[in-house]
Amino acid sequence: MKYVYPAVFTEEYVAERGTVFTVVFPDVLGCVTEGDSLSGAIEMAREALAGCICSMQQRNEAIPVASPLEDVQCKDGFVSLIDLDMFEYKRKTENRAIKRTVSLPLWLDTMAQNAGLNFSQTIQDALKERLGVHQ
Repeated sequence: MKYVYPAVFTEEYVAERGTVFTVVFPDVLGCVTEGDSLSGAIEMAREALAGCICSMQQRNEAIPVASPLEDVQCKDGFVSLIDLDMFEYKRKTENRAIKRTVSLPLWLDTMAQNAGLNFSQTIQDALKERLGVHQ
């Protein structure tokens, strides 16, 4: 779930905003963003890339292969790599709760209720431990 794509950064002056950095991902059709500073543009590039890849995943589209950095041409501006951890992105953006039906033996359910356990939290903790997810 980690991706690294080359991005083309171009700098331009916009009268009402000042310097603006536009970012285009040649390998991800339509993935374009901008920022008012270089650091802002990098942050926005990561968010735009995450949004595009997330949309592709939801539509079951193939995720494009990233071009080698040296193959990306740029007349004005520069090319840089943008990394993306989709797991981290989804952990931050997809926190809505969903319901699951769970089957338990009666004796285990009784013991858990008598112990006052929060079933949702216990299941979350167990899944995180099993999956090696650390917060």
